[in-house]
Parts: sequence; C-alpha cells; structure tokens
Amino acid sequence: MIFSISASRGNDLLVDSFIPRAEARPAEHKHEPGWLLSNRAAIAASALAALGFGGLFAYWRRRGRFMAASTSAVMAGALVILAAIMFGEGRTNATQPSPPDVPALSDAPRRLQDGTVFAAKPTQRLLEVRTAAAEPQTIHPAVTLIGRVMADPNRSSIVQSIYGGRVVPGDDGIPRIGQTVRKGDLLIRIEPHLPIADRTTILEKVGEIEQLMAITDNKLRRLRPLAERGAVPQGQVNDLESELEGLRARRETVRNSRTGFEELRASTDGIITAAKVAPGQVIQPQDVLFQIADPSSLWVEALAYDEIGLKQPEAATAMAPNGQQIALSFVGTSRALRQHASVVQFAIPEPPAGLNIGQPLNVMVQAGAPVSGLVVPRNAVVRSGNGENIVWLHTEPERFEPRPVRVVPVDAARVIVAAGVNEGEHIVVRGTDLINQIR
Repeated sequence: MIFSISASRGNDLLVDSFIPRAEARPAEHKHEPGWLLSNRAAIAASALAALGFGGLFAYWRRRGRFMAASTSAVMAGALVILAAIMFGEGRTNATQPSPPDVPALSDAPRRLQDGTVFAAKPTQRLLEVRTAAAEPQTIHPAVTLIGRVMADPNRSSIVQSIYGGRVVPGDDGIPRIGQTVRKGDLLIRIEPHLPIADRTTILEKVGEIEQLMAITDNKLRRLRPLAERGAVPQGQVNDLESELEGLRARRETVRNSRTGFEELRASTDGIITAAKVAPGQVIQPQDVLFQIADPSSLWVEALAYDEIGLKQPEAATAMAPNGQQIALSFVGTSRALRQHASVVQFAIPEPPAGLNIGQPLNVMVQAGAPVSGLVVPRNAVVRSGNGENIVWLHTEPERFEPRPVRVVPVDAARVIVAAGVNEGEHIVVRGTDLINQIR
C-alpha cells in the first residue's frame, strides 16, 4: 500500500504491506469425553477377545488340533496389536499442540537479506536522517599531512638565567603553569653563586678603591681652606671633588658586581605553559625555567614528503582528534629537510578553545590539478563489515542501499566520490553511522 502525503512544507510517500491478521480460534481438544470413552471400550473389547482366542489356543493344543490352535494364536496376536495401536493414537491426539500463529510484520528497522536496510519514516525522523542529491563539482584534491600545534614564535618566549645561582621567590611566590602574565612582570630572582676566589678579588678591589678615596678626601680637606683664602686655585678643589665622586661610583659598581640579585621578567604576554623551578633550587646558566605562550596565536607545523611543501597550496584545513575543522593560512616552507621531509608551517587565524600546544593534527592541503567528482561530507562515508568505504543511497522512501565507493580527500570536512555513485542519486549525509549499525 502506498500513501501520498501533501503539505505546505513538502510531500512524502509512505510504503508498506497490508497483511490481514488471522482470527484467534480456541485450541481444538482431541480428547472429548465421549470419544475417549468409546476408545477405551474398543481397547477393552480387543483385550478380552485376545484372551478368549488365547484360551482357545490352549484348548485346541491339548486336543491335538494344531491347525485350529495356530489360527487362535494368530487372531489373539492381531487383537493385541490393534489394542496397542488404538491406545497410542489416543495419547498422541490428546497431547498434540495447536500450530502457532504467523507473526505479523512490524516497522522496526532491520537489515534485509539483500543487504539493504529498511527504516520506517518515524525511525528516520528519530535518527535525524538527511539526504542530498549528488552533484558533480570541479575542485582541487587534498594531500594529508601529519602535523602538530606549536606556539607562534613572535608571541612566545622562554625565561633563562645568564649566570645561574639559587632561586629566590618573589613576594607572590613562584608563578605556576596556566598563570597569565604580562610583559615585564617579575617572575623570580636569582641569587648568583660567587666562588671564594672571586669574592676575595672583589673585596681586594673594593679595599683599593676605598684607600684611594681616603687619600683624595684628605687632599680635599687640606686644599679647601687654602682655596677659600685664594692661596690655591679653586679648580684643584673641583677636580678632587670629581675624582672622589668617581671613586665612590667605582666602589659601588665593584661591590655589586655578581653579588646582587638577578631579576627574571616575562618577555611577552601570555600564559605560562611550563615552569621548572622551586624555591631554593640551584640552577645552571641557560637553563629553561619558564615557557610563555599566547593561546590566541598558534601555528601548525607539518612534514611534507611530496613537492607540496615547495609551493604555496590553494587552501589548507586541519582536523582535530574530536573531528572539529580548523582553517589554516600558509606561512612558509623550510628548505632544510627534517626526516627526509620538508617542514611546512601554517598559522591558525582563529584557534578554537581547547587546542593545546603539541597536539597532533591531520592537515589537509589542497594542491595539484583540479579534478571532477561528487563532493559529499566526510561523515557520509563509513566503513562496511569488510573494511571498504561505502555510502548509503536512499533508493526508496523507506529503504537504503549500501554502495562501495572510491574517495579522495578535499579538506577536513569533505571528500570527493571518484567512483561508485552516479549523478542525481540521493546520498545519506547525516545519520549514516546509525543506519550502518542496523542489523
């Protein structure tokens, strides 16, 4: 039966089979009381007749009439067999069950014998199944590259100590990972480690400078009264005062050389992605103590084993592990090979939330000569039981047919069906994985 439904929102067809249900009838009893009574009487009569012929058999045998005795024995055996048959048929008819009713067809989704899937319209609406007509397009195919997320070199930085020493935390403690910092913020202080020989040299130098300061100060005290009376020029007094100020500055410089705290500050804005320090820790020069990155400015670095890495691609997208599509913009290609491959870098104009540095990504790069084919969403292609790529065609209003196809990637969300589907056929583009699981 076919029902045609017309409405303002669209038209639809409902196809189903109508099978009349058989009326339920009470089970027939094969052992009515009257019939069972007559059956038992026949059995009893046969048994008595068999006993009678048995008695005749004994009588004729004693008389020597062997022919009559044989006839009596045959008749008695036949009556015994007849009684046994009648008794067995009575028990069989009494216990024989009635035949089961033929089950009626239902609208439950199921896989048919020819491999197609039956799904009623209510089931399709429940699974949110959507289809689209296959239309040919001309587009550049894509090459899949393996990449990883990295920080933008212009918006990230590392914090190192030049001299090394002991870590001294600031007033707010040591910054931890995930903390937001601004450029110029004080992170930690480093107390330089000064060997004993260097300390002795510094103290000796400070002593020499202080001795020169004392001599200059004595000269200045002697010449100042003379300059006031005009016995000596005032310029000599000014020279001694300048020399004394220079000696004081030299003393402070030598005294504070490698003896003051080294302040480590943030070079860029961002968040701290790595912190490898603890209060009181002794570090060596050029140890990486902090790493700072801006989560709103990320790049993707991929390895290209083909010539795609030597020229700018038409377009590039990436696919996160959760299936999210990420748009990429080409940055550049390195001429130095790494693991026999060219290094290609892309920028992420709008990084999605939850994207972490070092996370692996599948990068789809469109390059090469354009090809013609049927462009469908990537979710429309699923794996069959034998591992081949298939799509589900909507052949009838409530029937779907699997079709093996050959696909070529386009980007993170689309593929090209190069073979297996004809133009105009309706392909399931949403809910494909649910239909594929119907058994």
